[in-house]
Amino acid sequence: MSQNAQKQVDYLLKLTDNIGIIEHCRLNKPDYIEGYCVDDNARALQVCLRLKQSYPVLNKVLPIYFDFLKSALKKDGLYNDLNSDHTWQKNFEINSEHYGRSLAALGETIEFEPNLSSQTTKFFDQIYSSFTQKSSPHLRVSAQIILGLKYYRSEEIKPWADLLVNQYLKEKTRSWHWFEPLLSYDNGRLPLALLTAYQITSKPPYLQIALESLDFLTKTTFDKKLDCFVFPGNQGWIDKKGHKTIFDQQPIEAGSITESYCLAYKITKKIKYKNLALKSFAWYSGKNILNVSLINPLTGSIYDGLTKNGVNLNQGAESVLSYLLAYSTLLQ
Repeated sequence: MSQNAQKQVDYLLKLTDNIGIIEHCRLNKPDYIEGYCVDDNARALQVCLRLKQSYPVLNKVLPIYFDFLKSALKKDGLYNDLNSDHTWQKNFEINSEHYGRSLAALGETIEFEPNLSSQTTKFFDQIYSSFTQKSSPHLRVSAQIILGLKYYRSEEIKPWADLLVNQYLKEKTRSWHWFEPLLSYDNGRLPLALLTAYQITSKPPYLQIALESLDFLTKTTFDKKLDCFVFPGNQGWIDKKGHKTIFDQQPIEAGSITESYCLAYKITKKIKYKNLALKSFAWYSGKNILNVSLINPLTGSIYDGLTKNGVNLNQGAESVLSYLLAYSTLLQ
């Protein structure tokens, strides 16, 4: 890729203080009143691990994100939201996605940050022990667990992949090849997890369902006439009955499906997945239903969504993180 992500990295640093990355922004100004969350600090840690060689400044903030995750683990569980006065909100559940996102980030930390490996494995084990097969976590939590297990305890991937497979077979019909009755958010994460499971186990059903669901996601969200992606809108999503909501589209959709296409291409060598990865990533820069760029040209920040009236002018952490994670995958 010829693109440079220096502005996005600089914006990431702007959102980061000595506690962690601020979750929300008013326009492109960090909204300290809204505080911090584990979800975003876990993703920021992944960005650092993947891009620190290209952008060495990320080595300075990597420990901040890691320490934030550590500070969130208490005797009664892994907290998610830290208030501006540095008190934790007690509103978490094991089924919440911050558990899965933390494990995904810690798995990468074990693999790519040897200096932290010994304490990270202990930390990973503490969080992972919260789950059993009977706990039946949210599908995206299961997907994130698989992404973490790829690098540590990979022999335990199968039951989590089987959870996704069983749910897929339960929901699948002749015209609906998906894991849920809705196409909602972060959809690319589900086929990405099964592609990862196939990488580790070489079990053909994981690859078959990963590609079948990814192709369905493509068919449902890529408009051939417009030659761009039209992701599910968060005002109603896309459901099994054919109802389709276009707005508001979220950056996390472009990011997660780009990551999934990249791995599909790496495994299958089919050029269509490489081309789709480039087209889904181009959604950020204006290859979308409104032909509007979601990249702020001055700051490098990413607008929080595509609405029927244009972009959502707020530019929070999740948006730029989704961009950088997708960018890092395209570089591989």
